[in-house]
Amino acid sequence: MIAPRRALTSQTPIAETELALHVSDFLITPAWVIGGVLLWRRKEFGYVTGLGLLFQASMLFIGLIIFLLLQPFLTAAPFVLADVVVIFILGLICFIPFALFVRGVVSGRRSSHT
Repeated sequence: MIAPRRALTSQTPIAETELALHVSDFLITPAWVIGGVLLWRRKEFGYVTGLGLLFQASMLFIGLIIFLLLQPFLTAAPFVLADVVVIFILGLICFIPFALFVRGVVSGRRSSHT
């Protein structure tokens, strides 16, 4: 958080990678809040948004795990199993609700067709 503040006071440009991170956070964070409020109110669009946001977050964790697994082959960085395990455990926060969400959607479709 210090880098953007320093960039504002000293008029230095922010690195493109940092700028991309800030823009994505600026766009995704409101979607999480709005989706959460809609889910809390049990609105139909909230369930659609919730499924999409859980999918997005799960893909972020899966992408990070794939990156950590491929990094030793593509760079000189060592493989750290603890990092992969920690990211997987943190990803369970998204993986489990996403799986339950999908299971509910699938079972809901089956019961509506019978």
